[in-house]
Amino acid sequence: MPVTIPGTIPGTTTGTISVDFLRNHRDCLEICADWEYVTWGKSYGWTRENVLKSYHDMTEDDNVEQAFIALSEGKPVGTALLIENDHKDYKHFRPWLAALYVDAPHRRKGVARKLVKLVEKTAHERGEKQLFLYTLTPEIYRAMGWKIVEQFGDNKFLMKIIF
Repeated sequence: MPVTIPGTIPGTTTGTISVDFLRNHRDCLEICADWEYVTWGKSYGWTRENVLKSYHDMTEDDNVEQAFIALSEGKPVGTALLIENDHKDYKHFRPWLAALYVDAPHRRKGVARKLVKLVEKTAHERGEKQLFLYTLTPEIYRAMGWKIVEQFGDNKFLMKIIF
């Protein structure tokens, strides 16, 4: 069942954004996979088919990795993932918040915060004590209580939150 979070979201009629597991909205699977493929996958050399398969796998109930979706008026406006690892140099850290994406017209309206909170809640409910991510924009996550663990590469930041 989707979690509906009321609030004023400019550009929507009801002012609500719902966030849920993507497995409950399989009709939105392709758009979420396409967002990841276009935003990150192509530059990493991934194929659209591989990204789509990964998202399909993350809609299975028994998969420890899960995809999430944000909806406005029943239409997808964002996505995020809860995965086991998101960086080859940090395999000893797990699990990870990954591929947080909000469609451009819905940015700066609280959608990302709602997705992050659902991923955090899901990780915590399954017994995780912390969650990791990496980003080029740590200020977004700092505002949600995340801490920088270290800076690496070309202005990338490893971050975590402890529950």
